[in-house]
Amino acid sequence: MNWYDRGGNPIDVATANELLGNAEYKRVGLTEVASKDRSLVHLVSTVWLGLDHNHVGGEPVLFETMVFGEGDWADQDCQRYSTELEARIGHTEMVTLVAATVPDEFITELPAWPEQGGAT
Repeated sequence: MNWYDRGGNPIDVATANELLGNAEYKRVGLTEVASKDRSLVHLVSTVWLGLDHNHVGGEPVLFETMVFGEGDWADQDCQRYSTELEARIGHTEMVTLVAATVPDEFITELPAWPEQGGAT
């Protein structure tokens, strides 16, 4: 298994485990896209994966954007990237795509996952 830091530098398993335990290090972006009446709420999450997800060779794939929520976006979309810059751009693009489907949307950058059902 090939582990890398956010800059694409190889790291050992112990370092990867330490970084994976740091939510702030893992999080690239977390954005809530909600309708004014909150009948639709989507979370766009972009994270550092640490482990290379490029299974066909070439540049390591280290970041992932996913959309969580209801309706057409319910855990449906996933995009992966090699660099943090690509991940940041991809996060913004995904927020724009999701927002276009939400009437009277409110877009909020979140510092951490919202609590649901007592989970943190």
